[in-house]
Amino acid sequence: MFESLLRRWRTTKPSYRAAIVILVLVVAWIGSGQLGAGNHSNDKTTAKTADIPHVRVRLVESSNRDAVITVRGHTQALHSVDVRAELDGVVQALHFEKGDRVRKGQILCEIKTNDRAARLAEAQALVAQTGEQHQVDLDLAQNGFRSKTQVAQSAASLEAARAQQRTMEIQLENTQIRAPFDGLVDDRYVDVGDFMRAGDKCALLIAPEPFLAVGQVSEREVGEMKIGDPASAKLVTGETVEGKIRFVANRADDTTRTFRVEVDLPNPDGHLKDGVSADIRVPVRELKAVKISPGILVLDDNGVVGVRAVENGIVHFHPVQIVSDNPDGMWVSGIDSGLSVITVGQSFVNEGEHVMPVPEGSKRA
Repeated sequence: MFESLLRRWRTTKPSYRAAIVILVLVVAWIGSGQLGAGNHSNDKTTAKTADIPHVRVRLVESSNRDAVITVRGHTQALHSVDVRAELDGVVQALHFEKGDRVRKGQILCEIKTNDRAARLAEAQALVAQTGEQHQVDLDLAQNGFRSKTQVAQSAASLEAARAQQRTMEIQLENTQIRAPFDGLVDDRYVDVGDFMRAGDKCALLIAPEPFLAVGQVSEREVGEMKIGDPASAKLVTGETVEGKIRFVANRADDTTRTFRVEVDLPNPDGHLKDGVSADIRVPVRELKAVKISPGILVLDDNGVVGVRAVENGIVHFHPVQIVSDNPDGMWVSGIDSGLSVITVGQSFVNEGEHVMPVPEGSKRA
């Protein structure tokens, strides 16, 4: 067959031979270009895959545990108020220092009365005068020498004078800024000689009891908490205070999807401080929990504690609540079985980012 083709090739005109050669070369060139394009496409796909961050993940399994829900929170005074002036004036005396315990009604700041006492005396004199005039009109009216209209006018004048007197009495009383409740003075805003306008702050007053421990609990665990249930707060100082749940929010925070919980703490000696970090512990019967390493915990932009997991190649943040913390690991609730939790690289990826999950035990990092 080859010899037959060779004879045909030799008998073919030179121009046809050249055309055939060119056609073969063109076909070969086109074929090589397609192959090259395919390799280039593969190279791009490989490079694109290489640019995606790789993270190590582990499938977690939850189990039932009799434990305590731990909520990160802080102490907070139930009642605290900036005591303010109700009128303008110069401070002529202060009757407290920062840290003092004061009683309800005790004078804190005293403003100069100026002419307010004189105006009160004037108002009192006017009340006396209009009162006498009204009595005269009443007596004359009984004898027919005053009309009902005249009696009504004198009665109105007497009431107006009394109202003016009461106004001046209130102004004079307001020169003495008093404590609205028993409490501890935590700050002082003015000194003697300062000019205060209505609404300016005199002192910060905090009620020592009751005190609160407040925190945010996840939507998975809020159903475990009931008002009146026992709870405790372990302060960062090492002290533990026993109390009871006094409030559980019915509406979640729009940003964190967590619920506010308040624990009522006794504070008879007033030693608790506002704003101290605390772990709120609430005993529960049974809940689903997952054992993890504390090292994989992260904080989101709102300061909520949680873990990052990979779902369909995308990073998602899941808030958690610490159930117990033991030397061999930490038990947390708020995540379900089968979730691919990031164990290595969680600090270098963000919510919504595409990643390549690598199971624990795999050789590739």
